Amino acid sequence: MIRVICVRHGETEWNKTHRLQGQSEVALAESGLAQARAAGLYVRGQHPSAGYVSPLKRTHATFDQFGLGFAPVELPGLIEQNLGDWEGMKTAAAKTEYAELYKSWKKGEGTPPSGEEPSAVVERMVKAFCGIIRGAADLEPTPCVDTDYDLRTVVVVSHGTSTKALLEGLGLIDRSHVISLTAAAISVIDVPLHGGPLSSSLPKGGVEIDGGAAAEAEVIRGLSDEQIRAYAKLRMYNLSPEVLAAVLSA
Repeated sequence: MIRVICVRHGETEWNKTHRLQGQSEVALAESGLAQARAAGLYVRGQHPSAGYVSPLKRTHATFDQFGLGFAPVELPGLIEQNLGDWEGMKTAAAKTEYAELYKSWKKGEGTPPSGEEPSAVVERMVKAFCGIIRGAADLEPTPCVDTDYDLRTVVVVSHGTSTKALLEGLGLIDRSHVISLTAAAISVIDVPLHGGPLSSSLPKGGVEIDGGAAAEAEVIRGLSDEQIRAYAKLRMYNLSPEVLAAVLSA
């Protein structure tokens, strides 16, 4: 099985002043660096062996705080939605001046003026995700803290709107019925290699492929986009790093 740990970047200066960012380059605030370090407590515990980030510096800076000992791969498809004329605008102003369009955009339907269409974001995010899944064929399985068998685990640092677009494109959420991802929040997607039953009462949870790791790698390489969409399962959504830090320090 492949596990993808999706992390939104930490808080930026524009997040703190409630400005829409899109693809604008905005540095992490000190609070964002602290959030990324807290998220790293979870990420390191999952023993990922590969990482991916968007081209924007705030995702690189977030990944750097995880302390994983390896560099991420930059994927253009993981970038945030281009918000066009809204970039740099106060969120309150956009909600007032473009009331209906803003509501539609939050549902994953409306396109900001001169911005990127939501369907295009979904398409490129899913394409990037499917490539990441097939690339996991070249990874060695590593121990997992919440299963009794090893997983091929990767971590992906992207953005709030683009991550929700991915989850929607995989059929895992309805954007009109979920809250926004908080800064440095963690969501986890598991991708077993078949569409059959999974259960804690089955050997290795029902995810084992006959023939061992080599056979599993061949199955992974041969997965189609449609199969990856069908097999993907949302294990966790929007775990705040502040909540994680509080639990671990209790």
